[in-house]
Amino acid sequence: MMNAKSFTAAAAALLLGACATSAPPSPDGAGGATAFTIGFDARVGDKAAKCGETYAGVGASSASIILQDFRIYVSEVRLIAADGGEVPLQLTPDNQWQNDKVALLDFENASGNCNGNAPINTAVRGTAPAGDYKGLAFKIGVPFEMNHKDPTLASAPLNYSGLTWPWRVGYKFITIDLETAGKPGAAAPAQQGGMHAMAASGFSIHLGSTDCGDGSPMTAPTAPCANSNRPEYRLAAFNPASQKVVLDLGALLAKTDVTVNAPQSASGCMSFVNDDDCIALMDRLGLSFRGKPTSGQHFVRVE
Repeated sequence: MMNAKSFTAAAAALLLGACATSAPPSPDGAGGATAFTIGFDARVGDKAAKCGETYAGVGASSASIILQDFRIYVSEVRLIAADGGEVPLQLTPDNQWQNDKVALLDFENASGNCNGNAPINTAVRGTAPAGDYKGLAFKIGVPFEMNHKDPTLASAPLNYSGLTWPWRVGYKFITIDLETAGKPGAAAPAQQGGMHAMAASGFSIHLGSTDCGDGSPMTAPTAPCANSNRPEYRLAAFNPASQKVVLDLGALLAKTDVTVNAPQSASGCMSFVNDDDCIALMDRLGLSFRGKPTSGQHFVRVE
């Protein structure tokens, strides 16, 4: 992780030339508020994660993967001041990628084997009071009060039915789908729990809330789900004018064999507590799983 010096809105403007792809904070004319653009970058290790590319040496079995989908909901974005205090970033609604509380990051462009939409979005935009900020905090996920509604009636960015489960469960906070192939000459899958794991030609990471109570799948729960599964990340040193937040799929999958699926489970991790494919992934996302605290996240870093 790179160190970043504290900055003011005026000083950040001077850094624009050093990073043309990351806009510096600028006054928006609303009572001294300053506009910020927080850039995100999807990677597989040190390589950009994009459609149409094959990435070798991924995960516990050094498999090859091809991207099919990579979309993530982000919320509760805060800037960290020089004194360590957090200041909420008020998201700027744009009728496509974000409302005033949630932003959708979309790293696939429907080319190659990807199955989403052609437009992409790699930034979160909002305003905050002018100040001396040195870091960033945010959550992956959709807030509870917005997480259990009919996506066909929702406004952007919550209007994608393909990024949801039934209402009672809510949205997929992370939707990552992969095509997979084993390492040439690799041994047969090891036994798991006395049974052979099933060979997989695809692997998914679908993160969402689970254990959301009883009732019809198409009715919202009256109380938060037992497993909210909204990981929170705090980057103590981050400068939005010159740095990006990196989401590293290679690091996330480092302890997972994407070429097999645990017995009696869906392809990959679907977030439910009986899914063995989630054990290492939840830990590396920074989430507790089956009552075991995380050992620390390995997904988010600063470029």
